[in-house]
Amino acid sequence: MNGRSMRTWRTGLALLGALVLLSIVAVEPPDKKVAADASGTVETDSGDEGGGGPAEEGPTEDTAVDPNNPEATGVTTPDGKPVTGGPATTVKQGTATGRNYECKAGRNGGNTDRGVTGNRINLASTNVRSGTGSSFLGTSYIGMQAVVNRVNAAGGICGRLLSLRLVDDAWNPATGNGYLQTFSKGDYFALPVVPSSEGLTLAITNRTISSAGIPVVGTDGMLKEQYADPWVWPVATSTVSTMRIMAKYAHDNGAKSFGIVYDTRYKFGEEGAEAFKAYVNQLTAKDPAAYVGIEPGQGNYAGPAKKFNDECGANGCDFVAMLLTPETATTYISSQTDKDGRRQGFGRLMTGGAQPLFNERFGRDCGKPCDGMLVWTGYNPPIGRLSSEKDVAAYVDDVRSVDPGVDVNNQFLEGAYLGMKVFVDALQKVGPDLTRKRMQEVMNSMRYESSLSSPLQWSATQRFANQAAQPFRIVTASNSFAGFAEVGTGFLPDPTPGVVPKD
Repeated sequence: MNGRSMRTWRTGLALLGALVLLSIVAVEPPDKKVAADASGTVETDSGDEGGGGPAEEGPTEDTAVDPNNPEATGVTTPDGKPVTGGPATTVKQGTATGRNYECKAGRNGGNTDRGVTGNRINLASTNVRSGTGSSFLGTSYIGMQAVVNRVNAAGGICGRLLSLRLVDDAWNPATGNGYLQTFSKGDYFALPVVPSSEGLTLAITNRTISSAGIPVVGTDGMLKEQYADPWVWPVATSTVSTMRIMAKYAHDNGAKSFGIVYDTRYKFGEEGAEAFKAYVNQLTAKDPAAYVGIEPGQGNYAGPAKKFNDECGANGCDFVAMLLTPETATTYISSQTDKDGRRQGFGRLMTGGAQPLFNERFGRDCGKPCDGMLVWTGYNPPIGRLSSEKDVAAYVDDVRSVDPGVDVNNQFLEGAYLGMKVFVDALQKVGPDLTRKRMQEVMNSMRYESSLSSPLQWSATQRFANQAAQPFRIVTASNSFAGFAEVGTGFLPDPTPGVVPKD
C-alpha cells in the first residue's frame, strides 16, 4: 500500500470512528418545551422511558469523539496505571467479587447493572441552559462533556464508552424533578454532577434518588439536602460553608457590622442567608444590621436598596454579603449607584459575593461599581500563579477543546468538570464488575486529590468533602472589568463544618 493509500485508509478509519461515537454526548436543546403539573412530574404528549417523562422532541446537539486519539489526560486503569491507547488495555479485576472479569471489551462482564453493557455506560443529567440560572450554571455541561471526550478518546473505561445525556430543565424544580424521576426509572447507570440544583433538591426530598439507589456523583453543593442522601456525593463547598467563611474573613479583618442581601425565590438564598446570620451572631453577639431579601427578576431595586442602606446606618455596614444570581445582583447594584458611578450600599471595608457571582459576565455587567469586590470559590481557578498548576492547566485545555471562548473562571463550570473527574475516578476504582452498589462502596471510602481543590474525602456518614473557599478580587480599568486578582489567602476553612440551618 503506497503512502497516499495509507493516508486515505487512516482518514476513513478516523471518520468511521467519529460516526460510531456521534451520539456519545447528547445535549438537549435549551428551548425544548416541557410542562410540569402540581405534583412535580413532567407531562408530555408521547411519554418517555416508563411514561410521564420528558418528550423526545427536536434534534439534539451531538459531539463526535475520535477514538484513535492516543492522548489520555488523567485516565487510569483500576490499579492506577495510565491509559495511553485504545480499548485494548487489559487489567485483571481483583478477587473481591469472585468473578473472572478483565478490564477490556469482551471480558468486562457485559450487562453488570442497569444502564451498563459490554461497550457502554449510559448516564443522564439535568443542566441549566435557559432561564435565570443559566447566567452562572449555563456552561456546566461543557465541563462534563470535556471529561467524557477525554475518557472516550482513550477507549473508555474497561472497554465501555461513556454515553451522557444532558437535558435542560431551566433550573425549574418541578421540571428537573420530572426528568430525574424518568432517568431513575430508565436505562441509566448514574446521574453525574446534575448541575441543576433545584430539581435535584426536590428529587432528594421526595426520595426519588434513594429509592432508585442511583448514584449522583459530583454535585454543586448549593443546598443542604445534597449532604444527607446516601446516594449523593457533592464536590463543591456548600453555600452555608461559604457564607460562614466570608463572615469570619471579614471579622478577622476588622469588620464589626454586617449586612446581607439575598435571593428569596431560590433556596440557596434563604439557606445561605440563615447560615450567615447565625454565624455573625456567634461572632458579634448580634444579628446583621441589614438583612434584606429580594425577589429576583425585578426591573429596579431602589426600595430594597434604600431599606438596606437605612438599616446599615449613616456610616454603612463594614461588610456586606451578596447572595444573589448575577442578573439580580447587577440590577440591585445599579439601584444603589449614583450618576457618577460611586458605590452605595457596599461594605465600608469590603463586600463579598457568593459563588454565583464568580464569573466574568457579572464582572463585565457590573463594571466600575464592583471594583475591589471579593468573589468566592471553593476551587483553584486559572488566575495568576494558579494557572500553572498541572490539573488547573489540564482543566483549561479540556474545556476550551469543547468551547474555546468559555469563561474558565466560572466556579460552576470548574466544579462540573471536577465532579465528572471524581465520577470517572470512581468508575475506574470499581473496575469491570460495575454495579451501583459497588459504586456506592467506593465513593463512601473515596479520597480524591487534585490541584483544582483542596483534598476531597467522603464516607458513609460524611458528605462535606469540600469545606474551604477562597476570595478573588474584581479588578476594573477605565471603568470596565479587567479580570480577577488573587487575594492570596489560599483556602480558608469553614469554622463550623457540617452545620446546616434547620428548616
